[in-house]
Amino acid sequence: MSRTWTLKYGTAAVVAALAIIAVSLLANPSMLPSPSPTYAAASFTVMLTDPPTVPAGTTLLNLTYSDVALHVAYPNGTVAWLPVTASGTVNLFSLINMSQTLATITLPINSTVDKIQFTIDDVKAVINGITYNVTALSNTLVINVADGYVTETLSGVLLDFNPTLVQIQATDADGVLVDYYVLVPSATAVVVKGLSADHLRVGTIIKIGENHRVRLMRVVEKFKKNVTIVSASLSVHGNTTELLVTLQNEGDFAFRVFGLTLHGEFNATRNWERRAWEIHHRGDWPGWLGRYRVTYEMIHPRTIPFKANGSSLVPLFGTRREHAHDLKDTTLSALTLLPEGSVTLNFSGVIALQTEHDDIDNPAMVITPIVGETYTLRLMGEGFQTFTVEATS
Repeated sequence: MSRTWTLKYGTAAVVAALAIIAVSLLANPSMLPSPSPTYAAASFTVMLTDPPTVPAGTTLLNLTYSDVALHVAYPNGTVAWLPVTASGTVNLFSLINMSQTLATITLPINSTVDKIQFTIDDVKAVINGITYNVTALSNTLVINVADGYVTETLSGVLLDFNPTLVQIQATDADGVLVDYYVLVPSATAVVVKGLSADHLRVGTIIKIGENHRVRLMRVVEKFKKNVTIVSASLSVHGNTTELLVTLQNEGDFAFRVFGLTLHGEFNATRNWERRAWEIHHRGDWPGWLGRYRVTYEMIHPRTIPFKANGSSLVPLFGTRREHAHDLKDTTLSALTLLPEGSVTLNFSGVIALQTEHDDIDNPAMVITPIVGETYTLRLMGEGFQTFTVEATS
């Protein structure tokens, strides 16, 4: 009898406890366990546009790209680089006022895309009917994405590459004119909305809408206002050139600098040694008499490109592919200037252009600014800045 009452009252206690819990949950729903949040999926496109600045006579500018990746902050708090299956070759001339879809992926709505990265594998240009290999000032680019919130089921990132193709003219040891080309990028990116289903198809080329063009221009202006060239100096001592450029980031986001270009008139001279031979009267063997040095003044280049390697500036000239081991430096280089930070980019040394026929007897062409001349600096990166400086001795 005692055991029966124990079971009876024990069961009643359990039922009463469950009833109390149920009433509490109904009165306070926040006590219920939260289900895992689900986010609607958004179709997100990666698009490229490119109004290039090129020398006269340029009819084609092909860029081969790979390793496209987006830096994504997901709604659950995870932050990671998302590789995008996108590689190929685009004719940048076909993207003037147009955009081309490189890839389409799926992202959760309420994600944020704040950076885009891609690698430049190869660049070729056709100028006056001749195909040239082009050296890129930076082979891998990481660009901030403005307004990167993904809030619609169809949106994308529009990358404005906007490169300048720089031509450098020189002569080889035989006095033959040689052209070298360097691709200097100035890139910005922004998330755009109001896309159509046509944008989802990879390879599709569509005219850029006026609203997207305005958004890109606003991003460029935003970078220009936040990062400034505070000061610059340019001096020449014999064959040695010294260039100092101080930058200040007054914005609230990091600014990447790929390099800069120096525009104006330059002196360009070249020294090389010739062997003198004599036929001895005592036989047919040629005899060595010595060397003599000849100085030639060459065609003056009007633009000198520098790549940024940290705070150091490195002169960079294009080259033909078969001589790339002598001239082309493909080291990833850039400078990231943090908010409220400042840095002085610097170069001190001899600016020398090795042509394809140079050897130990034919040193490089030496290029120097002209004292008293005024030069224009153009900072290349996310947006660009210009500054004028006079060369001093």
